[in-house]
Amino acid sequence: MSFVQHLLSNPAIPAADRQKALDRAFSDPGLPTANPTSSFWLRSPHPDIANSQSAELSQEAEVVIIGSGVTGTSIARTLLTSRKLAGETPSRPAVVILEARDVCSGATGRNGGHILDTGEEFADLEALHGVDAAKTIMKFRLAHLGEMLRVAEEYGLTEHSQARKVQFLSVHFHEEGWRDTKRCIERLKECLPEETREWELLEGEDIPSELCLPSARGLVAGPAGAIWPYRFVTGVLAHLKEEFPQDLSIETNTPVTGIEENTIGNNNSLRYLVQTPRGPIRARHVIHCTNAHASHLVPGLRGRIYPIRGQMSAQQPGNKFPFHGTEHSWIFNYERGFDYLTQLPADTGKMMMLGGGYAQGEQGGLADIGISTDSELSLYADIHLSGALSAVFGRNNWGDVSGPNVESMWTGNMGFSADGVPWVGRLPASLTGRRQGEGSGGSEWISAAFSGEGMVHAWLCGKTVGTMVLLDDDNLAESESAGLDWIPPQMLVTDERVKEAILPRHAEFMTSHL
Repeated sequence: MSFVQHLLSNPAIPAADRQKALDRAFSDPGLPTANPTSSFWLRSPHPDIANSQSAELSQEAEVVIIGSGVTGTSIARTLLTSRKLAGETPSRPAVVILEARDVCSGATGRNGGHILDTGEEFADLEALHGVDAAKTIMKFRLAHLGEMLRVAEEYGLTEHSQARKVQFLSVHFHEEGWRDTKRCIERLKECLPEETREWELLEGEDIPSELCLPSARGLVAGPAGAIWPYRFVTGVLAHLKEEFPQDLSIETNTPVTGIEENTIGNNNSLRYLVQTPRGPIRARHVIHCTNAHASHLVPGLRGRIYPIRGQMSAQQPGNKFPFHGTEHSWIFNYERGFDYLTQLPADTGKMMMLGGGYAQGEQGGLADIGISTDSELSLYADIHLSGALSAVFGRNNWGDVSGPNVESMWTGNMGFSADGVPWVGRLPASLTGRRQGEGSGGSEWISAAFSGEGMVHAWLCGKTVGTMVLLDDDNLAESESAGLDWIPPQMLVTDERVKEAILPRHAEFMTSHL
């Protein structure tokens, strides 16, 4: 998050360029584009779920979830498995998931496949929120590794989704950055000794030669996960659809074009009218899981949540590079910016899944702020990513690639928040322009703005919102089995946060307050 603030406030960048980026951040992100770049993760669509659509769209639902990525899937699972069951056959679906394109075709189907937190933001979190809050936030992020591996195992998806625990290697090539990182990790281990028992710092001759990192100044090593995110999400949704056929409806290629207060019919408990090209749905609750596109339907979030374009690639490994896919994942930290890498298991070609190149993009990444489409590549990120691996691992360690080294290159849109933490909870009327109820009255909710770290935020943020809805609604709650003790309070939607957590509207203001 700090890199965004640095770009927007950097006096070395012309104010006119910084103002254009701010204008984009405050603009309507629109709906997902109809012609996205082709993600490697999506090349084998799920046969039952990818284009799921009912013959007729349900006219009513208890809960409408907008978005079918990891967040929406987590919420649906929480609602369906933890709710209070009625004795009679329900007259409408408990959950309808609406997706503008195919299932999981947004950010989740385009990310790096990491379940990773290196802990290197701990010092920034402590400076912003205090040590106790920083510890809570770190514990929340770190909990995702065990939680997602457990869910994959629960549904028999471990092998299919390639869900695996690995050791991350956060590699630093710049001396000053490495010194700062060492201090941060030492502080992290001091504050969270139990949670960081597996963390270690290596530098100089202590870095094993078999890691093939000849230019590294130092590295942080610790526990992480790697996963095929599309297979995980579609696998969970397929199981939920089979287990709850009457209670879950998944409607792809059904974008939400508007939300209104419902004035149709006599059922006042269905507060909202969710508009789609296939007709409206009356719903008690509406949950926004649209991340970079959140402010399209909630205009009050503009400047509070904004899109940033990221870039990913699938590349063939060099013929001399030893296989690491079941052992390691990587973060490469440069003087400016970073890249991230996993390697797929041997049975899927040992493909190198490399993302990043943001700081090498146009205007140092500034041109990607506020970009809400995933239909175009960044040329400069493409150039960087296409040549990074042989340089990072050393050409003698990398060798040659048979055929084109880049199998696929694509973009995705991340939702960033102005204060750097996700938005989780009930949306107030001041943001939506629509009345919000309590209890059986229904509300609008959000789980979004993971600021590029979705795989260590989204699942448990979604579980939080799902639990909030269950606790809030007398018709759904199984309150004895639910709680909210895992969510850091800094992530919750509050009136104070609505007032404070917004980008400045003018670039000159940011520069003058450095």
